[in-house]
Amino acid sequence: MYSSRIYIDNLAAWKEGFRLIANKGGTRSGKTYSLVSLFVSVAINSKRKRIIDIVSESLPHLKRGSLKDIEDILQNEDLTEDIDYTLNRSDHIYTFNTGTQIRFFSADDWGKVKGSRRDVLFINECNRVSWEIYRQLAVRTTEVIFLDWNPDSEFWYELNGLNTKDNTKEIHST
Repeated sequence: MYSSRIYIDNLAAWKEGFRLIANKGGTRSGKTYSLVSLFVSVAINSKRKRIIDIVSESLPHLKRGSLKDIEDILQNEDLTEDIDYTLNRSDHIYTFNTGTQIRFFSADDWGKVKGSRRDVLFINECNRVSWEIYRQLAVRTTEVIFLDWNPDSEFWYELNGLNTKDNTKEIHST
């Protein structure tokens, strides 16, 4: 399985029990790919069913980024649809043989974020998502929240003091 420093640092932070794991770094620094790879590893090796939601500002953004990444990772790891996982293409839900699901959806509709619960949340380019949408997603997440963004300006993460909480781990990449 793909294993970068970002992958290893995020896995360690998750195992240490941090509630919020914040990944900030430059464009093309490997944040998103490393996190999606980590979630695929968890999905194929998990001893219990988990729901992992990957959320971004819009479906086109997901298709250009993390949805493309998961397809590359599955292919690189020789994981085969209908053998190692099933795919609901219309809802963008990957269900692995362990029962763990990786679900992709956009945060462009308020209704999408208010309903479902999850174990793990990843908000890709979180600075493009509003504070209220983050809050709605966070309260429905039971285990851990991952964020990533390119640090070009201050936003709700710093403005609401998440960066100074004891249960937050920051990971920087270049």
